[in-house]
Amino acid sequence: MSHAITDFTMVVGQTSEIPGETENYAGLLRRILGGKGASLWELSNKMKMPVPAFCCITACAFTETLRYNQLDSLVQWLMHPDQPLPASEARIRDLIMACRIPKGIAADLTTFTGRYPEERFAVRSSGTVEDGAETSFAGLFESVLNVQKTEDILQAVKTCWCSLFNERVQTYMTRQHTAVPLGMAVVIQQLIPAEKSGVMFTVDPVHGADTEMLIEATFGLGEALVSGAVTPDQYRYDWYQEQESDRTIAEKEHQCVRINEAPFVRMEPLPAAIASHAVLTTTEVRELADLGLQIQMQSGFPVDIEWACTGNQFYILQSRPITQFGYTSINGEWTSADYRDGGVSSTVCTPYMASLYKYALDGTMGAYLERLKLSPARGSVWQKSFFGRPYWNLSEVKKCLAKIPGFNERVFDQGLGISPRYQGDGIVSKTNLKTLLTGIRALLIIRANVKRKLKTTPSFSLGQHRRLQELAAMNFSTLPDDELFQFYQSFICKEFFVNESTYFDLIYDNTNLNGLFKDEVEKTRFDMSQFPLLISGLSGVSHMAPMERLWKMRDLIHADQDCSYYWLNSSSEQIATDLQHGETHYHLNSLRVYLREYGHHSQRELDMLVPRYAEVPEMVIEQLQDVLRQGSEKDPRVRNNEQQIRMNTVKRELLHATPLLKRRKMSQRLEQVREFLWWREELRDLSIRYYLYVRKITLAVEARLLKNGILAQKDDAFFLDMPDLVAVVRGDIPPDEARHLVRKNRAYYLSFAHYQIADEVGERYGMFGGSQLSTPQSEVQPADGQTVTGVSGSPGMITGVARVISDIHDADRLQPDDILVTRCTDPGWTPKFSMLKGVVTETGGILSHAAVICREYGIPAVLAVKHATRIIQDGDIITIDGSRGHVIPPVREAQLHPEDLADSSGHGLSADQAPVTASATKEATV
Repeated sequence: MSHAITDFTMVVGQTSEIPGETENYAGLLRRILGGKGASLWELSNKMKMPVPAFCCITACAFTETLRYNQLDSLVQWLMHPDQPLPASEARIRDLIMACRIPKGIAADLTTFTGRYPEERFAVRSSGTVEDGAETSFAGLFESVLNVQKTEDILQAVKTCWCSLFNERVQTYMTRQHTAVPLGMAVVIQQLIPAEKSGVMFTVDPVHGADTEMLIEATFGLGEALVSGAVTPDQYRYDWYQEQESDRTIAEKEHQCVRINEAPFVRMEPLPAAIASHAVLTTTEVRELADLGLQIQMQSGFPVDIEWACTGNQFYILQSRPITQFGYTSINGEWTSADYRDGGVSSTVCTPYMASLYKYALDGTMGAYLERLKLSPARGSVWQKSFFGRPYWNLSEVKKCLAKIPGFNERVFDQGLGISPRYQGDGIVSKTNLKTLLTGIRALLIIRANVKRKLKTTPSFSLGQHRRLQELAAMNFSTLPDDELFQFYQSFICKEFFVNESTYFDLIYDNTNLNGLFKDEVEKTRFDMSQFPLLISGLSGVSHMAPMERLWKMRDLIHADQDCSYYWLNSSSEQIATDLQHGETHYHLNSLRVYLREYGHHSQRELDMLVPRYAEVPEMVIEQLQDVLRQGSEKDPRVRNNEQQIRMNTVKRELLHATPLLKRRKMSQRLEQVREFLWWREELRDLSIRYYLYVRKITLAVEARLLKNGILAQKDDAFFLDMPDLVAVVRGDIPPDEARHLVRKNRAYYLSFAHYQIADEVGERYGMFGGSQLSTPQSEVQPADGQTVTGVSGSPGMITGVARVISDIHDADRLQPDDILVTRCTDPGWTPKFSMLKGVVTETGGILSHAAVICREYGIPAVLAVKHATRIIQDGDIITIDGSRGHVIPPVREAQLHPEDLADSSGHGLSADQAPVTASATKEATV
């Protein structure tokens, strides 16, 4: 019945072993031990934290006890908690408290408590759905403290079991629209005779400063603090800043105890008599914060920790995810819109990559707005990182755009897939002489910019490709240190900046040009649901070239039976080995040519930690094997030709809907928009080609710094900001400080490696922020079968199987003709699109990479569908209407009501379609 884990922990009532490190390890652990038990198991066994001795009576032991006492109706209700309770709460409590505990479970518990005959214990409920990322059930279950005898512990266990059936739980589940199966494990933990105790938030949940911890402390046991019976001392501690200069802040009753100087907070010291009674010393705050940081780093997300201290020893009693944040300390409004789809914010971002983007954005955005005479605030910062992801300055962009007549904040936000946090239309600019003159001037400048760039961009692109050929011929590993370091500085600060800033600047104009064209089209009688087709069918566009080349290789391979057998029956590792050994049969030379031309791509093209395809040819080999297994109807060349035909048809419809005297001008505008978008994709490809050499040269520099003992381990260079790495290369930062910066930045990166932060942050978001998983289910789930709305990315209506994919590493689950449902798709997803039937994302706009790719393949796409990955379940049969931006999720049998059965005419009322405005892969402006 039992499974001994270590000398001080055990699991009671579970015959199978605790799962090993599998893909669903955390989920399996939670189903066995519940939220609290799973957390304690991780803390003690995986993280090696100081945790008081404990054991768990598993959720299986609970259901076994119910069956042992012939309470099968309660077991059935646990599987279907959306049904009414089989008896009253009082009756259920009486039945459970009268239960006989199976002898094996009682014996195992006696074995555990027998090890600590003089100790007292806390008996805590550990629900299988408790302390999760989506539902916390905080405070709804029972705990019993200060028990010692085994018979008293068993009674306390029954009390915890009873709490699963109380009215508060029912109310919470109804409000959350949660009907998942329930279970209850129970933790029996050594009760620490705490001299000091409290809670610690590794990120302050109100202020939202991502490196500032909030510690609450009181003398004695922590139950009085949790219950609100005492007012605790509060300590704010910025661990990131403290590692530079020793800083700790203590706050008490709205005043601050000055422990060490902290220039980022204005403080007035308390009188000495009060300050001397502070619960924690400076050293203790540091020690406790260090434990919290270690837990956060190993968890990969912010946590709420209960702690106790006795005999100068800290103990961790509990750790759970923090799911709700306010952002009162973050001035302004910041968004990752378009950054997610571009790839730089689709997951946690290294400091190096974030700084490269910041270097380009800060160097172009303000200058661009100045050229349009929109006068941004002097010294504006255009990008900052929060929770390990870069965000751009949304509030400052809006302030500039509001100087133009017709600006509507709600339309602007919804076009970017941003959920408005205000009533009505928000900021709406007035139309007067001043705004009209500003708008006309900006319009003329944008038109002139577009004409100039269409003339100069081809020669710029040609010159950059020549430079790439020169870079390809260089062997950076043979350069002397001084020469390599000097070349690195010149390349990053000059060559890279010129290339990337040219791309960024073209993006801004492309966004504005598309918006202006859309405004013109809306004034005609044209069906705007067909607007995306006007910018589809771009012949020879760069992002389609790799897949088209793979399909040409497919034709060659299928024409040779032996060659086809080799490719379809050899592993990617074997083919890569043959390639490395110089094998020329089976069209492997064609693969070598492919890797030279397209090896700059990767699964995450804006993550410098991820190898390029040229470094890991197995990825391309597997893509080609997927293509070989697909039918000819998936051929992107055929589908692109079909899109060109559709585009020409829709173009004729547009011109027919346009007044006769304006048709020529409209046709010219359309061709200009299409040509400019084509060049945007060309410069995007050029940008990714340059990032190949950013990675190569940076790795060469890192190798020298490792050899010289300046850096300590692989990938250290990517955990420095680019300006800091340049300073290290110049010798302006000493080795000890460089290694210290790396350690600190790695800690920051790991702290949010598994955290899905909100798309927008800032003081405007108050307590509405938090991770995407923190939104109450009641705010996510639409009415049964009701249409949900996003942005129309690619027109067409289809019905198919939804495949909910967490990220690109899970993409192997995709099957031909699936509808991909995911949070965002950066360019690394492109090879998967040829097999799909449709795409639904939670982010993106009409100019995002996902939208462009879907239009070229001719598959419907709906973007910016909030909470799509929660509304839709893997395997659902859904319908998407890419023309109107609608997604129709299934009506689940368990959700049907009698009135639903009487109406078979449709799927219910549709939500209003979100206005579509211009957005870009990296930025949006006018």
